[in-house]
Amino acid sequence: MPSFNSIIVENIIESIDVGIMVISPDGKIVFLNSAACEILNLEIEKHLGFGWGELFITDATSNAEFNQVILDVITEQKAGLKHVVPYTIKDRKCPKKLSITSSYLTEDDKIIGLVFLFEDITEIYNAAQREKKALSRNAELQKERIEGLDSLSQAVAHQVLNPTTVIGGMANLISRKLPQEDPLQLELKIISEEAMKLEGLVAAVKAYSNIPKPYPSEINTVELFNNARESANLILERTGEKIEMKLDCTVETITVGKRLFQAAIVELLLNASNFTPEKTTDVTVTVKRIEHTILIKIIDHGIGIEPHVINHVLDPFFSTKAKGVGMGLARVKKIVFEHQGKLDIESPGSGKGTTVTIELPCHDAECCSINNNH
Repeated sequence: MPSFNSIIVENIIESIDVGIMVISPDGKIVFLNSAACEILNLEIEKHLGFGWGELFITDATSNAEFNQVILDVITEQKAGLKHVVPYTIKDRKCPKKLSITSSYLTEDDKIIGLVFLFEDITEIYNAAQREKKALSRNAELQKERIEGLDSLSQAVAHQVLNPTTVIGGMANLISRKLPQEDPLQLELKIISEEAMKLEGLVAAVKAYSNIPKPYPSEINTVELFNNARESANLILERTGEKIEMKLDCTVETITVGKRLFQAAIVELLLNASNFTPEKTTDVTVTVKRIEHTILIKIIDHGIGIEPHVINHVLDPFFSTKAKGVGMGLARVKKIVFEHQGKLDIESPGSGKGTTVTIELPCHDAECCSINNNH
């Protein structure tokens, strides 16, 4: 009569949906649970006691990866590893995807069996592949959209610039020919100013569409952000403003196009200054690695962004400033996209500051893995 403990173990093993197969040191299958039979299309009565080789190795090509995993464990003792392999069942059109984990069954420090755990991850694997394809296609569509928008922007900018230049030039020419006290001088001044605004808009559109492809190289992270702060402060000197930056960086280097990415950081710092009432803008910047992603956060304590506005701040030509063209953040978004990254802007609301988050892929996967293990 089986013991109470053995009954508990047997019931637990039979109730789980992970397949369990135990192979003796001489290659015989000595244990199978119901889940293993279902996953591998076996029957306990027919296959228990069989040599695994005569059961699974029917020819040179069938389930070769699956057989190699088991063979490596038996002959080379490569236990403790996890493998994902295809597994074909007779009369089934598409192979399954199995996750196989192996370990040893020991007694008195002697190996008495090899334990294999099987999980059918076909649906999970297929869903992940579908998601990967969808993300890849979305990236392609976004790239096509940006390239199409660039071409359109350049064409429109060219067509608008010529007549705008003529309008502004003619208004100035007529103004010089008329007496200063002539009533038309006011109207001509308005025409000239509006023409200059259009020229500025055209220049911003051309700059956006002409953003070059980055040529990434390994850059010292602290140096990059300090240079960006200095560049922003040189621009702000004219208005007596400046940026104080607190940098918390745990990533020694990042791989980016130096000038292009630094220009994006400068734009974000200037944007923080524009929406901070004080002459000195306090900005906190954090740079850290999370798994295979470099996470950059730029946090200001300015006037913040209203909820009804925040969904539009990255759109081209959107600006809450009276004289703004609205291309600054759009340029930053495009630069980040060219680095295969993501840009996000958050704000709790008016008067509560703004947080800009940039996610960049870590180009050194091995380095990322080492750092994540410590």
